[in-house]
Order: sequence, then C-alpha cells, then structure tokens
Amino acid sequence: MSTQISTTVHDAVGGAVIEGLALAKGEMPTQPSANQVPMPGFHTGLATMPQHLPRQVFGLAAQLVVPPGTWAVVHLPGGEATIYTPGSYWLWCAPGAILVQWVDARRQQVVIGPIEGWSADKWRFRLWMSVDLAVADPLIIAAHREPIVATIAAARAAVLAYIERYPHAALTGCQDEHGGMDGPAAFVQARLCNDPALAGLEIISVRVLDRQGDERQIEAATAATVAAAQIDEELRVDAARHRARLQELAARATESEREHSLRMSAGAAEARERLLRQQAEVQQATLAAQLEITMAQIKAHVAEIAHDEQSWQKDQARYHLEWERLQQQQAEAHRTEQEVRLLEVQHGLVRTEGELALAAQERQHAQLLALADLQQSLTEQRDLRAQAVAERREQHERALLELRLRHDELVAEQMTRLEQWRVEHRDLTVAQQRQHDRQLAGIAGAARIAAAAAHSSPTIASEGSTVADAGLKLLQDMTE
Repeated sequence: MSTQISTTVHDAVGGAVIEGLALAKGEMPTQPSANQVPMPGFHTGLATMPQHLPRQVFGLAAQLVVPPGTWAVVHLPGGEATIYTPGSYWLWCAPGAILVQWVDARRQQVVIGPIEGWSADKWRFRLWMSVDLAVADPLIIAAHREPIVATIAAARAAVLAYIERYPHAALTGCQDEHGGMDGPAAFVQARLCNDPALAGLEIISVRVLDRQGDERQIEAATAATVAAAQIDEELRVDAARHRARLQELAARATESEREHSLRMSAGAAEARERLLRQQAEVQQATLAAQLEITMAQIKAHVAEIAHDEQSWQKDQARYHLEWERLQQQQAEAHRTEQEVRLLEVQHGLVRTEGELALAAQERQHAQLLALADLQQSLTEQRDLRAQAVAERREQHERALLELRLRHDELVAEQMTRLEQWRVEHRDLTVAQQRQHDRQLAGIAGAARIAAAAAHSSPTIASEGSTVADAGLKLLQDMTE
C-alpha cells in the first residue's frame, strides 16, 4: 500500500515538474480548460453570468481565452476587476476564486415598435424605430441586469414625449424645422445619449423605420388640400375670363368711338355738301372756285378718315396680338405650375418607392431566413420519412416473404388434394362405367326376351308378357 502511494505521488510530482518546465519555456499546455466554449451565451443580451475560471499549475495560474467580438471582465481575489480584449492570457494571482464575465463587443440593432401615442392636437400616431448601439464600458454593462430592456423602455418614453409635443400635421409631414423623418430620430438619440439608465452604452444611431398617422385626419387634410387647389384654379380661370372681358369691352368702346367719329365726319360732310349745293344753285358762277376748294377739303377729310381707319385697324391688330400673347403667357404659367406639381408628386413617388424597396428587401431577407429554416425542417422531415419508408419497406418485404412461403405451402397442399381427388374420381368413374355396362346388358336381355315372347304361342305369350313385365321392372330398378 505504501509503495502504491509513493508511486502515485512520484508520478504526480513528475507531471507537475514537466508542466512547470513547459510553462517556464513559454510552451502552452495541450489540455484545454473544462469551462472553455467557442462563443459564450449572453444571458442579459450583452453579458454572461459570472463563471468560475479553473486554476492550473498547482493552483498558481489560470488560462483565459477571450473570443473575438467580446470582452472579458475578470474579478480577481481581493475584489479587483480587470477588462481583457480578445486573445489568450495566463492569470497569475493569489489563491482564491477567479470569476469571469464575457461582454458582447459587437454592434447591436434593436427594433422598437409600433409605439402609439397621442399628438398635441389629440390625434393617434404610430412610429417604428431601430436603435444601433454598442458597449462602451464593459464593467458597467457586466453589472447591468437588463440593458436591452432598459434601452427599449427609454426609447419608447422618448418617442411618446416627442409625439405629445407636436401636432399631427408636424408628425406626418415636415413643418419648418420640425417633423419629418429625421426629427424624431434626432430627438430620441439625444434623449438616449443623456439617459443615466443607459450608462455604459454607446448610442450609434437612431432611425425611423416607418410612421403611421390617423387616417381620418389624413383624409380630411387631403380633401382640404384638393378643395383649396380647385378653388385656386377656379379663381385663376375667373380672373383670366374677367381680363378677356375687359379687353373685349375696351375694344368695343374704341370701335364705337371710331364709328361715332366717322358718322360725325360723314354728317358734317353731307351738311357742307348740301350747303355748297344750295350756294351753288344761288351763286354758281361765283362759287365755282369755292366748290373746287370744298372738294379738295372733302378729299383731305377722306384721306384723314382713311388714315384714321388704318390706324384703328393697326391698333386692333396690336391689341389682338397682345391679347394672344397674354393668353399664351397665362397658359405657359399654368403649364409650368402643373409641371412643378407633377415633379413634386414624382419626388414623393420616388421616395415612397425607395421606402417600399427597403421594406421589400427587409421582408425578402426575413422570407429567405424563414425559407432556410423551412428547408432545414423539410430536410429533417425528408430524412425521417426516408427512414420510415425504409422500415416499412423492410417490414413489407418480410411480410411478402412470409406470404410467399405460406402460398407455397398452400399450393403444395392444394396439389396434394388435387391428386387425391383425381385418384378418387378415377376409381368412381370405373365403378360407374361397370354399372352402366351391366344396365345396358340387362336392358338388351330384357328386350330379347320380350321379342321372343311376342313371336311364340299364347301360353308362351302370357309367360313372355310376365317375363317382359319382370324385365321392365328390372330395367326401372336399374334406372332408379
């Protein structure tokens, strides 16, 4: 017994000495730690539960392996806490328990929504957001119980505070510097960055994924906008018609004035002509020269009238051209306004298509993930079905083999019975043939006796009839 103990102690001491020499040379031991895992499971979403780190080398050191994308918060004996980046470490410390927590160093995206609240003018409004965050202080996060839940609660409170601060129109659109898609994101990010409950976290960005207002308010605002546009268009058309009417009236007034001037000139000319004729009748001789002067004056007046008429026609043509130019300018202004509105609508459609494309990509990604899970489940089901089919096929083959053996036994039994029946039928057929021959022989004998009796004497005939009756009775018995 003492020899066995000394051998065990000698082997343990020798192994320890070899391990110590390997450590002194800088060589790593080949035996892995019992609690080492490739990637830890984060219990709180960002940190694991405290775990005991086993000691090695006579309890003087412990090996720590930090996977990429994580931090390790090591609590040494005596209360000292140290943070380790990804890598492999040997911890040399005083005796005592060594506790370690792994903290997730990767960036996280937390999707929050829908968040529903009441706007400043008491309309219902919903908002969907995503918060990108990362761990800034592993020591604080390691001591935090629910950092993700706290982030979601703080974001929801900030969104509700933002919703109740602005009216429905500012939340569903953009009024001045408020509202829009960036207003809620900037407000929530500022609130989260200044929230003491999220100490130890770095809020990288906040995005608004989607928003939804009250359909009744949106329909009312749309109807009001359409009605206002229709009223503006009607006012513009009425103004154009009024301007055209004024121009038409001005043209008519000018034409009336010209016509009145012409009529007055024509009346004066006719009066002067009558006067000249009267004077010519009284003083033909003396007023011949005056008549010529008067005719010259009349021609001058006619030329002036023609000149005035040409000027009036030119003014009419100029007014008509100006009116057409004004109509064309108004039509171009109206077309330009319609094009601007069309560009605004196209811009809104492009933005909506971008948002729909982003949502479609996210849905497609989710569908691809679901399809991958479905394919995996289908593969497992297919394997199970193939295994079940193989088992059923094996059972079916065993059943077919048993049925074939049973069929062979039944066939052999039926063949044996058929041979027995053939032998029995052959014997029965021979006995029936013999009986039939005897019956035929009896019938023939009875017939000969009856014939002989018919050709003999009366006495013999009476005996013959008796014999015939006996033969017939024998024949009937044989027939029966």
